[in-house]
Amino acid sequence: MERTKTKNLKRRILSALCGAFLLAAMAAQTAFAATGSQYINSVNITLNVKLEPGESLPSLDTGVTGDDCEVMVPGNAKYQIDSAKWTNTTKDAKLGTTYTMKITLKSTDDYKFSGSYSSSKVKVKGGTFASASRSNSSTLVVTVRTKPVEGDLEAPGDAYWESTLMSSSKLGVAKWETVEDAAYDVCLYRGTKLVHRVTELHTSSYNFYPYMTVKGSYTFHVRSVPTSDAVSQYAKRSDWTISDEVYLEAEYVSDGTGQNQSSTTSTSAPETDQVGWIEDSGHKYFRYPNGHMLRDEWANIGGTWYLFDNTGAMVTGWYQKDGSYYFMDAEGKMLTGWYLENDVWYYLNPDGTMATGWIQLAEKTYYLGDDGKMLTGWHEIENQWFYFYPDGHKAVNEWVDNYFYVDLNGVWKDGLE
Repeated sequence: MERTKTKNLKRRILSALCGAFLLAAMAAQTAFAATGSQYINSVNITLNVKLEPGESLPSLDTGVTGDDCEVMVPGNAKYQIDSAKWTNTTKDAKLGTTYTMKITLKSTDDYKFSGSYSSSKVKVKGGTFASASRSNSSTLVVTVRTKPVEGDLEAPGDAYWESTLMSSSKLGVAKWETVEDAAYDVCLYRGTKLVHRVTELHTSSYNFYPYMTVKGSYTFHVRSVPTSDAVSQYAKRSDWTISDEVYLEAEYVSDGTGQNQSSTTSTSAPETDQVGWIEDSGHKYFRYPNGHMLRDEWANIGGTWYLFDNTGAMVTGWYQKDGSYYFMDAEGKMLTGWYLENDVWYYLNPDGTMATGWIQLAEKTYYLGDDGKMLTGWHEIENQWFYFYPDGHKAVNEWVDNYFYVDLNGVWKDGLE
């Protein structure tokens, strides 16, 4: 009996001692947290940047939310903006293009930035998160992108008849200057009367002669319209461009042959039960056995990526989709790697997107402008000068032309002889 009381007493004493130690440890931890550094778990950035097509990129003033600045952070944040700079070399904003800036944040008081920050930890209002890197515990560099530049598509600069000679086989063929990322609406008029309309045409010419069945003076009106639903999110149709008049004598009018027939100047998916590749009116289409015709989408066919526009036609050449540029060869195959066009080199990433800015390949560094063109020679980037050899790679830790020294980062050091 006495032994049992002794054991219970020992247990109570031991339990009390453990509780005391635990409370002491918690108190010590709380005291440490109150006096030691704390980590910043998330970052919030607001962009107030309105880019207009053709206008210069604005200067980047910084402040806190509520200020009339281009870049802001919350006023009660545990960090503040040290600097904000554009990374693009272009001076004029281009319709549908996004632009990149680097924002350097500095922690305040006893706060520190943690090791890594993903999109879930960096919220960007008015733009999108690209990446973040910590220079040290008190400095975080965040790369963000603006929203695509919005505005009206450019109107075709000139609209004209390919021939005004009554005896010409090209009489009635309308032509106009092309506009990047645009399809076209075209209307034929006799005097003020609308004769024929074509919408979402994907070429810069159309044969109206089959509809010119009555003598009189004819003009056509053409305007640029978005090429796809994706483009329509940032681009609006343009004003009309009007051609000169062409007068048709009664003896030269059309008999109507060719009306309502497929034209090699327009695209529309053919109505057919054929599956696989389909060629029609100079364009290629692809249809699956279940009847699905590829439209406004990518498809991997036989191990090769192809892109189809909103009419279903296979794309060739340069094409912008979802804010990025791609290049498809004459067979429609998406290209990757280096591509030479008009003596200018471009680099297409493994996913096909046209590269811009700095890229690292085979231990060499290159810089592609905002238009994708590889730089050569001397160029100023982010207020620093670099030299790029004729093959595009950056000079580092060497003398250029025996007069100009560039350091390990390729930056020209002024004042060295």
